[in-house]
Amino acid sequence: MQAPTLTPFLLSTNADYHRSVQGWKLAFAWLCLMGVTGLIGLSMMRGGPDPAWIGWLIYILGGAAILLRPWTGLPLTLFFSLAGDGMILVWYPFNKNFSSGESIFYVNNALIFSPLEFYLMLMVLVVAVRCFAQRRLALRGGPLGVPMALFTVMMVVGMGYGIVRGGSLTIGLWECRPMFYLTLLYFLGVNLLEDRRQISVIAWAAVLGNLVQAIAGNYFFLVELKGSLDGYDRIMEHSSSIHLNFLFVLTMGVWLYRASWPKRLVLPLISAVGALAYLANQRRASFVTLAVALMLMGIALYRQNRRAFWMIAPAAAVIGVVYVAAFWNSSGTLGMPARGIKSVFAPDGSDAESNIYRVIENINTDFTIHQVPIFGVGFGNKFYTIVALPDISFFEWWEYITHNSVVWVWMKTGVFGFISMIFMVGTTLAVGARAYDRIPDGDYKAIGLALVLYVLMHFVYAYVDMSWDTQSMTFVGVSAAVLGSMERLMASPPRIPPLRYPWQLPRLAPIVIEEDPA
Repeated sequence: MQAPTLTPFLLSTNADYHRSVQGWKLAFAWLCLMGVTGLIGLSMMRGGPDPAWIGWLIYILGGAAILLRPWTGLPLTLFFSLAGDGMILVWYPFNKNFSSGESIFYVNNALIFSPLEFYLMLMVLVVAVRCFAQRRLALRGGPLGVPMALFTVMMVVGMGYGIVRGGSLTIGLWECRPMFYLTLLYFLGVNLLEDRRQISVIAWAAVLGNLVQAIAGNYFFLVELKGSLDGYDRIMEHSSSIHLNFLFVLTMGVWLYRASWPKRLVLPLISAVGALAYLANQRRASFVTLAVALMLMGIALYRQNRRAFWMIAPAAAVIGVVYVAAFWNSSGTLGMPARGIKSVFAPDGSDAESNIYRVIENINTDFTIHQVPIFGVGFGNKFYTIVALPDISFFEWWEYITHNSVVWVWMKTGVFGFISMIFMVGTTLAVGARAYDRIPDGDYKAIGLALVLYVLMHFVYAYVDMSWDTQSMTFVGVSAAVLGSMERLMASPPRIPPLRYPWQLPRLAPIVIEEDPA
């Protein structure tokens, strides 16, 4: 007679536990929704309707989602960060402090933290509570844990050293603040991501955030500027074009790796919307970095399908050469990518002036590094100038931040900070490339390729333009978290979510049939 086991009892207890947790979560969500609705209604009764309350409602519901399902903070933070733009959406609150007067989330001048940082604090709180409940510090470092930690330590040292040398604490925090978003989002991501399907949600968050920003850019270009760029060298922030490069690369990747049909059909339409804003933003670096990404995708296509490579690559190369030659001297919108490539080899006009400014800036950067090569000048201190720069004082940090964002790290944190940055970026690309290479064809392989290429494009772009901004660091941090978690998530079977309602049929795990070795 077979001895009784505890398995049925444990399964029943586990199911009851999950149903109880789901019930508490639903009750909590319902109470949050009713409470927020009541507060908004009371405010409107006293002060009249205010569109800002719609934003507050969405933001508070996002915070409730983080408390219920902490990993949702990653796609929410990414989407809200990418959807905003400091030039054309000055009222947009997510990347600005609660003390920013132009933001619809303005509360008080003393609140010098942002809605983005509040979401990050919520995720940290949830992770801390989970560790406390488990009575142990159960945290993952992931394959990028050491490089990320070293980079963070060097940024803290650069901040402290800068203050000791007499630098401004306020300016120093503005300089290095977004860098901490990068590492914090990475560590949050590797500890919160538990299911491969979450990767797809994060990819869609990036796509939709780019779409919102592209729509705002198209409206500004077509309606506000009447389709003319006279007097404008750009319509959005510099880094917006690099984010759109991710969208274009992902669109090509889903076709290259035969991803799901929804992605293959929807992404080209979204890319078409983003193309106009991308061209109107006139960022030379974005055209060059996209060309680099396309060449690397050509290598990936060669490894994937050589027959397709020889059918596509030569024709694409010929079309590209003909296009550049035809639009070399064009001043129209369609000629912007060609002019971007031309500006690298034969700059003229405003491009030449911009290059001259960068040359002078690089001279001063090189001089500063040679004066303090080991420790740098520290955050919050101006860099040294031996050649006077043209006055661009409309940019308030022009004496602190340089266009070459790679060497700028050396200038601010010294040689050890620079090495930690190179170590972090190189390891991220290596881990991401390994994960991409091991993933089978489909949605996740396309997403892995797009994220690796985005990180690469971002740091190539960083060599010629300011790149340590809030939007970019949020995107790079989430990308690093996904790349650092991808092999782990793909190696484990898909998780079976607990029953949400008592009347649902139980979900069954897929049956894996192993072949007999004999």
